[in-house]
Amino acid sequence: MGFWPFSRNKPSVEAADSVPNTVAPAPLLEPTVSVSGNSDVDRLIKVGLAEGPTVNEALALFAALRKTPAEARAVAELTREAALRALAEPILLALATALIDRGEIDAAAFVLQNTTSAPALVFRADLAEMRGEVPSALSLIERALLIDFDHYGARERLRRYRIQLGYAGEAKSEAQGATIVTREPDAPFDLLREVGRGGAGAVYEAVDRELGRHVALKIYHQPERDRVQLTHEATVAVALAGPGIVRVFDIDPEHGWIALEWAALGTLREHIRSRNASLLLPVDRLAIGLAQALARVHTKGWVHHDVKPGNVLVTKSGDVLIADFGTAARIGQPSPPGSLGYLSPERLAGRASDPRDDVYGFGRILEEVLNALNAPNTIASAQKKRFRALASACTGPDESRPADAREVLAQLR
Repeated sequence: MGFWPFSRNKPSVEAADSVPNTVAPAPLLEPTVSVSGNSDVDRLIKVGLAEGPTVNEALALFAALRKTPAEARAVAELTREAALRALAEPILLALATALIDRGEIDAAAFVLQNTTSAPALVFRADLAEMRGEVPSALSLIERALLIDFDHYGARERLRRYRIQLGYAGEAKSEAQGATIVTREPDAPFDLLREVGRGGAGAVYEAVDRELGRHVALKIYHQPERDRVQLTHEATVAVALAGPGIVRVFDIDPEHGWIALEWAALGTLREHIRSRNASLLLPVDRLAIGLAQALARVHTKGWVHHDVKPGNVLVTKSGDVLIADFGTAARIGQPSPPGSLGYLSPERLAGRASDPRDDVYGFGRILEEVLNALNAPNTIASAQKKRFRALASACTGPDESRPADAREVLAQLR
């Protein structure tokens, strides 16, 4: 399998590259620290505390301890510490590698369960594959590719997992970047600029010539082919109309466009990428607003199926709206394909439409919001711990995941 990031013979600093606010670990080939058994173990487990070693020092100390009779105690004590408090991901990766070397696969999976960097997600995917949990491995590797599409070995794993699950070809990432409008739509709107692009169509900021109202004009790439999906998207959004659901103003299936409510502050994805704390905080408001909207979807018997930051719009007042109901389905109907990095393992395994799949998407969004707020003092540690626990529950094992957004909302209040 090759758990190369922190193996005894082939150490690397790769695992720290994608971890915000940590320093890259020192090379582990030839540790310069001297160890004296139990006292060094006691020092090691204080990593991250005021009186403890830095991440670099702890990595070097741990590597040295692994060459001594104190290794077993170092691994056991560090594992116990990881269960009590959050440790830096490079430390967790080193610990997981040690556990794998000792044949403790379940323990390695446990210490990495809340890690979110690309190296950690790839490691977790390898562990899931070793345990025969290929749908979970695919879900994890898709998340890693969202962070770093060129991460070593990630795309090879993606192809392998998809083959094992019977999927043909390789998943494609979303189309990125603006393009020039090549045709004027037969619609009473003046196009101002492109604001988004996906597999089904492109979205433009436009102005209604008659009313002077700004709208989001979604133009499908292939109107003839996608007529049914366009009509479905509009019909479902109208059926779910209410707080947190984007409003539909008009559609023209023949010419392939749908006019939607304009959200002046764009998508949540933009604010996550820019780490815009002024909009992402307070997390309670954002999380509750999104959970309320999803609860509306689930109460009416639907599953959105594409819950991701790019489909969460932010209004001028800071409220959130769920958009893009093109792949929404009734609970129990077959699940459609979805977006790279936001599909639950159960859905990847072929489960019929289930609200828990939207809950997984909610957890992924919450996880990305918290990662964007990773700078010190942006959010109280108690709050961050609370939301991390909720995100972990939403993206964790299906049996412990909230059954739908109503349960998520109950936990938030």
